Amino acid sequence: MKTRARQNVRKGPRGALPAYIGDGDSKTFQGILNLNPYGEEFPVTKSECIGHIEKRMGTRLRNVKKDKKLGGRGKLTDVLIKKITRYYGLVIRRNVNSVKDIKTAIQATFDHLTSTDTKPKHQNCPAGADSWCKWRKAEAIGKAASYKHPSPLHPDVEKHILPIFNDLSKDELLIRCLGGYTQNANESFNSIVWRLAPKHLHSGAKIVNIAAFISASIFNEGYNAILMMMNELQIVIGQQANNFANSYDEKRVTRQDRRSMQSSKNARTARRMEQMAQNEFYEEAEGLLYAPGIAD
Repeated sequence: MKTRARQNVRKGPRGALPAYIGDGDSKTFQGILNLNPYGEEFPVTKSECIGHIEKRMGTRLRNVKKDKKLGGRGKLTDVLIKKITRYYGLVIRRNVNSVKDIKTAIQATFDHLTSTDTKPKHQNCPAGADSWCKWRKAEAIGKAASYKHPSPLHPDVEKHILPIFNDLSKDELLIRCLGGYTQNANESFNSIVWRLAPKHLHSGAKIVNIAAFISASIFNEGYNAILMMMNELQIVIGQQANNFANSYDEKRVTRQDRRSMQSSKNARTARRMEQMAQNEFYEEAEGLLYAPGIAD
């Protein structure tokens, strides 16, 4: 079953190890709350996946763009939606130890996007020459007065996205983001299961169970686990099979290390943003050239 949100039991009774349930598609969490297995002394709590919380911002912005007809040049473009969504996710990831810090950073993001030369609103932006806020950087070297702000959000956009920012910065939501948990490990495991038992093909319970057992072995031990299974089945393992397993595991580790590098992350983000900006430019240009009634 594909998971959606992670659910955590922080403490167990009488010093027991914490229990963990990684399932948000079903009514598991509500069922545990109703059961209340540990009593009032050890309440069951839920931790949200930051990735899924970040997606909420994008979904809400796309919906308001469609419902309020805020699309078009200078308004709520797809590039701006993805930019705001990315900023919202970064805010949570960088402040996973304090709800107050997350709320302040979310407010700083909104204020930063609505600041102008006549009304700068950077009081919540981090100060110093190494700040992500360019106005704060200019302030650090004494050039804040000459700093020119980029175009702020359109007034209609600002009015309609403010309630979204307020709703997604409520304490009851941000408390569940503390700790910075993600579903990445669960999703990685799921991808191995579905590769062995594809969703679009029917598989019985026995096949799914076997796929889950094999996936757990590969996930924890790498492809050498396959060799151990083959050995238990009395299948003769040659040197080539052993070399393949070792080589594949090394490639997996190397690939993940490369993806984890900050320079690699920044490069991928920059490429995505550049491509989105280019696509948005083409769409806007076509709109001007082929708009209804443009020849009138």
